Amino acid sequence: MNRRGVLMAAGWLLAAAVTAGAGTVALDVVGAGILGPQNQPLSADDVARALETVPWSSTPAPPPTTSSAPAPRGLTVPGGSIVATCAGGRVTLVSWSPDPGYRTDDVARGPATTASVKFKNGGTENVVVVTCQDGEPHAETVADDGGHHGRG
Repeated sequence: MNRRGVLMAAGWLLAAAVTAGAGTVALDVVGAGILGPQNQPLSADDVARALETVPWSSTPAPPPTTSSAPAPRGLTVPGGSIVATCAGGRVTLVSWSPDPGYRTDDVARGPATTASVKFKNGGTENVVVVTCQDGEPHAETVADDGGHHGRG
């Protein structure tokens, strides 16, 4: 190997070492967090010590306040998940999220006596119909008949 080749190899190795060192320093800074170690997860011992310092009261906590808005309820269904509410016997789909590989189609969000969403994955089509039972949203998966749901 000639002198020029040796110098090029040495220069390349020096550049690689500097880059690796800079990368290590950058990872150390990111790992410690920009604002310091307070952003780090706590160990089980840290949690136990922190709980020992919390003042405990023997009086029960006050009951939760009731709200006029209906509480949303999450429902896990074949092909995804739904969040729905019931008010006055009518259901409303607040949100829906397909499982990986699925997509949504034909959403009838309400408010209505029934609401529905279709979760599709290739040839699989799960039509989920949501109704109110005892003031709570309930989901049922039905065969896709090509009809429309959500009339109310």
